[in-house]
Amino acid sequence: MTDVPIIDFLPFREGAAAGKAKVAREIRGACEGSGFFYLAQHGVPRAEVDAVFDASKRFFALPLEERMKVKLSPKQNRGYQPLGSRLYAEQADAPDLNESFKYQHELPPDDPDIRDGNRVHALNRWPSDLPGWRKTLIGYYDQMESLTERLLRAFALALEIPEDYFLAFYKKPLTQINLLHYPPQSSEARGRQFGIRPHADTTAFTVLAQDNVGGLQVQRGESWIEAPPVEDTFVINIGDMMARWTNDRFQSTPHRVINRSGAERFSIPYFAIPDFDAIVECLPSCKGPDRPVKYPPLKVGEFMQGSNSRDWNKDKPLN
Repeated sequence: MTDVPIIDFLPFREGAAAGKAKVAREIRGACEGSGFFYLAQHGVPRAEVDAVFDASKRFFALPLEERMKVKLSPKQNRGYQPLGSRLYAEQADAPDLNESFKYQHELPPDDPDIRDGNRVHALNRWPSDLPGWRKTLIGYYDQMESLTERLLRAFALALEIPEDYFLAFYKKPLTQINLLHYPPQSSEARGRQFGIRPHADTTAFTVLAQDNVGGLQVQRGESWIEAPPVEDTFVINIGDMMARWTNDRFQSTPHRVINRSGAERFSIPYFAIPDFDAIVECLPSCKGPDRPVKYPPLKVGEFMQGSNSRDWNKDKPLN
């Protein structure tokens, strides 16, 4: 864990300039290093986190035929994705050993982006026989959106740009939550078999809640280090869009999951993806005569349309 620091977010939440500057420095150090950190004192009530994990377990305990009633389609990418759905031969010898349920900010059927049908936003698919389940998931989403706003402010200060800079890119974002369930992998399994294969997130950053089972690993050079559960924290990691914004000043680090605990593992990542119409291009503080711009501007919506037509989080170059 030496490369995955724990950052106390309380001084930032309290709002004093000195406290916010201290947290911003710590975030800068983590993001210029491993690209991962634990966020403590984040302000999301423990009861909300416990409730969404309980909801996840309720869903994955349903018979498969019930889960399949809300199976996602590749274009819309909302709902249930069965075990073994994703195989990436370049990274793994077997399909990812997980199943998931994916949902986005709840929008009404008459929302313009829903009616358009081609702007990545889509209606969520909710199971019909889980009382209170939808309310719990929407409540957790609300908590994540509030935390995202605070983190966007902290990232901006860490990058020495105006605190509200990133908020303009998150007015109606393409953010998504995945409920993930990992069956235990055989201790005798060999070769490239993973709960999730090695990958870097396509998001700007990810807020991960994980249970107490463990299995998350972060790449450092040629090695992999454990990022075990730390009570009452989220794991925050930088994704490709933030790396692109920062000209690779902030690292989008490959990571993977191997669950050989003998127990089921549950985790809940929140992917902080900007608006459909957002354009991600190098920040003024991340370029100069000795730091040429590495990437052309990225149109988020166009990129995500291509991503969703194949698979969420599929490894691929940004160019």
